[in-house]
Amino acid sequence: MKQVDVAVFDLDNTLYDWYASFLPAFYSMVDAATSILKCDREVLLDELRAVHIKHHDVEHPFSLLETETIRELSRKSSPAEARSILDPAFHAFNKARKHNLALFPGVRPTLNELRSRGIRLVAFTDSSYFATLRRVRQLDLVDVFERIFCRAKSESMLTPLAESPVDNLAAITTELPASETKPDPAVLNDIAKNEKTKPSSIAYVGDSISKDVLMARRAGCFAIWAKYGVHRDPAMYDRLVRISHWTDEDIVRERNFAQEASTITPDFTCENSISELLGVLEGPRARTVNA
Repeated sequence: MKQVDVAVFDLDNTLYDWYASFLPAFYSMVDAATSILKCDREVLLDELRAVHIKHHDVEHPFSLLETETIRELSRKSSPAEARSILDPAFHAFNKARKHNLALFPGVRPTLNELRSRGIRLVAFTDSSYFATLRRVRQLDLVDVFERIFCRAKSESMLTPLAESPVDNLAAITTELPASETKPDPAVLNDIAKNEKTKPSSIAYVGDSISKDVLMARRAGCFAIWAKYGVHRDPAMYDRLVRISHWTDEDIVRERNFAQEASTITPDFTCENSISELLGVLEGPRARTVNA
């Protein structure tokens, strides 16, 4: 058993299926908007990708409103009227996302058990502020994490609801600059300092070998690969690439990370379920009992 003080979790594709929750919702919105506006779907997708690249965020809030097609509509009427016309498209997005967003089997019981072992739980995601807080609330994980680290929010024509009078997520969330992204180990080292522990006493759990596992190994943490979260649907991946914020430079950088990660092996692999890590992690209470 590996004794740790802190367990840091990637969120997307580790605790839930990001592909299944976001992409069908996004394309439902696009199809609804195309029907409403009687516009060219491929042109609209090109414009959406341009907005995502501009903000370096495929989940940029209300990206549809920043497309040239919608800007033209706003000039002919008004921004408020354009938003009203597109309301069914936004509704289609929210309806599909709500339907598809769910934790992987075993996630909540596993997180509860780790906490009962005295292990402090932290979330670290490359998703942006609004998307992260919204999902933590919708997945009913508000009371789980002691700290959350995510990408800083980007400027948007409309500000999504992020604050809540009934929880403290905003208070425990740290927004990271664009320079601090996976697999940079800086944040994990900062987490170790803040939690007054060593990187070797931190377990990191994530689905990506080239980002999560590589980052954990670089930082000297116990690296756990959530293999069950690796997406294997080529069609779904192609739909992501079609609207992605990735630039040519991003793709080159990812290839370099993948090459470095090809020599990296995780300390433990969860093959089929997150619950498998319960057989390998124990917390500081175990050290006290065994002392």
